[in-house]
Amino acid sequence: MTELPARLQVLFDARGGAPREIALADAYLDVDFPEGPADRPFVYVNMVQTFDGQAVLAGSAYTIGTAVDHFLLRQLRVHADAVLYGAGTLRNDDVVVVTHRSLQERRRLEGRSPNPLAIVASGTAAFSDAVLATKAFFRRRDFDRLVVTTARASPEAVRRLEAAGVAVEIVEADARGEVDVPALLRRLRARGVRRLLGEGGPTLNVSLARAGAIDELFVTTTLRLGADPREPRILAEPVPAAIAPITILMYAPPAATAELYFRFRWSPA
Repeated sequence: MTELPARLQVLFDARGGAPREIALADAYLDVDFPEGPADRPFVYVNMVQTFDGQAVLAGSAYTIGTAVDHFLLRQLRVHADAVLYGAGTLRNDDVVVVTHRSLQERRRLEGRSPNPLAIVASGTAAFSDAVLATKAFFRRRDFDRLVVTTARASPEAVRRLEAAGVAVEIVEADARGEVDVPALLRRLRARGVRRLLGEGGPTLNVSLARAGAIDELFVTTTLRLGADPREPRILAEPVPAAIAPITILMYAPPAATAELYFRFRWSPA
């Protein structure tokens, strides 16, 4: 197991007090997220990229980040009532929505489930036998699972998901026949989701951005080169927006891969 550093460097903090060091265990532990507007949750998106901007490396996003990035992404989940993914992320990587054990206890004491609800958005809810058989999303029982789909989903596709113990909900479709993001967010807010974490992928990020539904953006930039311009970026298409840094953290070991951890406030242009 990779040994984690005790501390990170704070390069920038909009509140002041940088540069300084901070304990890794506290990096995102007490982030003060609001509950969001009345018609949708507060949405924060967490992504990882190579230094030259790839959001996928060797077929996966998870392979980009170091163990520190993996630690921080689990830490960010402690604040979320639910974590949202596109179907492509489930097929290419997986969906395993767990936080650290100590933070699971914190959530219990707050009257919440130990781990957030895992949500996958899919216009058709169609997944291959291989995906159903091999992905942890369909096999694990330590977090609740929900697939949100549209009327395009066949009864057989819905039956297969429900047989795997996954709940299914139907929402409106957008002009492309995919899950309508504003309708999805209204549905989630009505069921009590106050804070929603988006973990990809790039296409879902575009849908959230175009709906005006990204409030904050977290980006881990790992200082390695992907060197493949065909791979997606954290946004699959251009989206006019402005980002303002809130914090910039750094992990810079003397003989290993360094990373930067950005937290931005997102504003639609």
